[in-house]
Amino acid sequence: MLVDGIRKTWHYIECHEKEVPWPEVVEAILATKSRRKSGDKIQIETPGLYLLCRLEGTTLWVINAKRK
Repeated sequence: MLVDGIRKTWHYIECHEKEVPWPEVVEAILATKSRRKSGDKIQIETPGLYLLCRLEGTTLWVINAKRK
């Protein structure tokens, strides 16, 4: 997966940024090797986090970030 940038969606900013701060989200995306892809959505799970992202071109948009 070739990604030029990781960005926040409005939904992430409004609903999830306070619970899971941006530096923690970026760290989880870069450190995780196991990803599940379904169409243009990508699910990333770590022992403590669940992330839902959307790939548009070469930009990865973070939609949801939740603690398990």
